[in-house]
Amino acid sequence: MNATFQFDSPADALAALLGQVSPVGIEVVPWSDSIGRVLAEPLIADRDSPPCDVSSMDGYAVRLNDLALASLPVAGEIAIGTPPTDLPEASAMRVVTGAAVPRGAEAIIAREDVQETPGRILLRPTQTAPGKYIRRRGENLLTGQPALHRGSVIHAPAVAAMASFGAARVSVHRKVRVGVIVTGDELLPIETTPQAWQIRDANGPALHTLLVACPCVAIQERTHVPDIADRLQAELARILNDCDLVLLTGGVSMGDRDYVPWAVQAAGAHIVFHKLPIRPGKPVLGALGTRGQVILGLPGNPVSILTTACRLAGPVVRCLSGAKRGTDHRAVVTLQNPDGRDLPLWWWRLVRLTDTGTAELLGNRGSGDIVAAACSDGFVEIPPGQSSAGPWPFYRWEI
Repeated sequence: MNATFQFDSPADALAALLGQVSPVGIEVVPWSDSIGRVLAEPLIADRDSPPCDVSSMDGYAVRLNDLALASLPVAGEIAIGTPPTDLPEASAMRVVTGAAVPRGAEAIIAREDVQETPGRILLRPTQTAPGKYIRRRGENLLTGQPALHRGSVIHAPAVAAMASFGAARVSVHRKVRVGVIVTGDELLPIETTPQAWQIRDANGPALHTLLVACPCVAIQERTHVPDIADRLQAELARILNDCDLVLLTGGVSMGDRDYVPWAVQAAGAHIVFHKLPIRPGKPVLGALGTRGQVILGLPGNPVSILTTACRLAGPVVRCLSGAKRGTDHRAVVTLQNPDGRDLPLWWWRLVRLTDTGTAELLGNRGSGDIVAAACSDGFVEIPPGQSSAGPWPFYRWEI
């Protein structure tokens, strides 16, 4: 281990923090309020899927022995949503995709494989197998089996499964309550006109944007605190009472007015890590409050805020939300323009995705270059001493 850092990688630091984190509580909500939330109990099938034998093709239900005949009379049609009937001997019945298969039918012949005439179909030589184009009852899932497991994030296909199995209300983890504290004497609201030595607050709006896009998050409060130690400690203690996660920006390094580490400890929290071998964002801090709340102190520069929020706060949110461990939204991309540069740190480098499925490294002027970040799609994580094209883990601008 590098003597400068307690952990050798951001993954190790996250594991140490998340190993002490428990998911938030549970509530029962209508399916329409569950989107993006995490299932707290498995979704159990209340019926077989499919619930009866159904056709997977528009065509004709037949018995295999009758295929030796030159033609078959069409004895009727079975529409979707109507009960199956008996298939008469030496006859065919018209079916559409999703309709119940008539009793006695052994296969479905596709419409394009027959010649249709009024009241009859002319058969062509074919090698139809038993059960062709028939989806058997329960082949997807049987009654009483889990359709979705606990820890599943509810997305559109999950909602479709919930609807199919009659889950009008589901048990989910409640939303993760997040508080944001932006520190810094120099920061002004977005609508103001700053002097040259002042800056508008980009950190608060950036974090707000990441958080509101996450359906499992509820922003409890976003506030600005000047660089005054006692005020910071009081605000942190107050917000911790109502939050599962508190994100602080700035004041986390070693300067004389960097009061976040002191305020965290004064609030009774235990610091799990402070400083990681990463660029940008090296001074980042992770801690646990007295009731298991997570505190992340993010460095003050906007690119550091964005990268540490996506790489570190994102997994924290998912862990608190009850999502399955190991879901960190990571993809893998290859760089189309590796520049041969490396660092003795884990390097989070801004990239833009290309139309060919690769990523393009973007030039930037450090962790304060919000212009470069605004033109990017996210960042890649490159290990210490590496400089090849990859592939490397890729993180989008999302939590």
